[in-house]
Amino acid sequence: MRVRSLLSFAVVLAFAAPTTARATDGHFLHGVGAVNSALGGAAVASNASLLGSFFVNPAGLASFDGTNLEMGFEMMKPERTVTSTYGTMTGSTTSASEFTPIPAFGFSTKLNNGVVVGLAGLGIGGFGVNYPADPTNPIMMPRPYGFGQVYSNFGLMKIIPAVAWNATPKLRLGVAVNVDWASLAVNPMPTAAPAADPGPDGVPMTQDDRAFYSSAAAADGAFGFGMQAGLQYQATEKLAVGVSYTSPQVFQDFEYTAVYENPNLNTFNTPRTFSFRMDAPAIYAAGLAWTPTSKLQTAADVKFYTYSSTKGFDQSGYNADGSVKGFGWDDIMVVALGAQYAATDKVTLRGGYNYSGNPIPDAMSMYNLPAPAIVQHNITGGMGFKVRPGVEVNIAGYVALENEVNGPMMKPMAIPGSNVKNAMSEKSILVGFTFTPTKK
Repeated sequence: MRVRSLLSFAVVLAFAAPTTARATDGHFLHGVGAVNSALGGAAVASNASLLGSFFVNPAGLASFDGTNLEMGFEMMKPERTVTSTYGTMTGSTTSASEFTPIPAFGFSTKLNNGVVVGLAGLGIGGFGVNYPADPTNPIMMPRPYGFGQVYSNFGLMKIIPAVAWNATPKLRLGVAVNVDWASLAVNPMPTAAPAADPGPDGVPMTQDDRAFYSSAAAADGAFGFGMQAGLQYQATEKLAVGVSYTSPQVFQDFEYTAVYENPNLNTFNTPRTFSFRMDAPAIYAAGLAWTPTSKLQTAADVKFYTYSSTKGFDQSGYNADGSVKGFGWDDIMVVALGAQYAATDKVTLRGGYNYSGNPIPDAMSMYNLPAPAIVQHNITGGMGFKVRPGVEVNIAGYVALENEVNGPMMKPMAIPGSNVKNAMSEKSILVGFTFTPTKK
């Protein structure tokens, strides 16, 4: 009865809480839940966390006996600044920043035939900025001279029904279906053609041209679908290896109803509609787990994210109508390292490090003003406390060190002597609870 009540509460929490995350590996979180996050997100071959197995490799679920529940939430706060230079003018603007709650829950149970089934709901990624219009910062000057206020809010959540089993005493296999939900709001929306006029000189394609992008600040949601599969092999008593594959997550279009916003044209304030599709990349992952003693567990993962072939991220630059083709991200490699040590029978210490390649080339800095997913170095840590048999409280935190990208203003070609610098860092705290079967 206790597990059933807690599971019901976790499901309600996951669906009721905001799901916007400010990500650390591209537009994904580096880890989910207090345990997995404290271990740098490593979980391809290591099974320290039920949520980590759902997130990275469903084969790990086969290592959990009985009925298990892990739930918790994260409070993340990003810090974002944009600095730009145009001619002799340079200015900086800082985005409004608040702690964002990110929920996570996972449930698994082993059936009589040894097969483990489970269900999880995870906030796994996102991005967002809230820059005010700033007349002292060239890129943020009121329109049409700059973008004016820039607002974005993207949240990504996935629901994961999964099944895992022991194919042999040493080999674990797992598969999962990913049902994704994303929400996106952007103002101004550069992927929709702007309402443009040739400016006071009446000559198109000159410096005084005026272009007003429409707003997509009224968020739209979209479902996405994909799958995940993995295996783990216990090579020796102390060493395990694992691999996993997450397919591309294919989403519906985000669709928006807006108006034309150029007051210099007769279309001003007349209705329009437009759409934008943004999928999630395929992820290839491999990992090692080494347990040198009964008290110490270590893990290392390598992941590869295929942004350059993912709809919405693959293209860059302007279309002929002045709309932006996409974010123009590169593929990235991620390295995750983690270790946990049982200091006493009731206290476990955890630490980790996560390195992410930067998906945003310098030349794409201006295009990614709404989505500065550029942090690379994440330092993580946490502790677990067994408050009673079968119940553990976990706390964790991490710091994503500041990183920056620099690139020219584009209109549509690079403007000589101009520069747009995006800088970002993050900090986060996590609290979680795990409920595991107790020995009778």
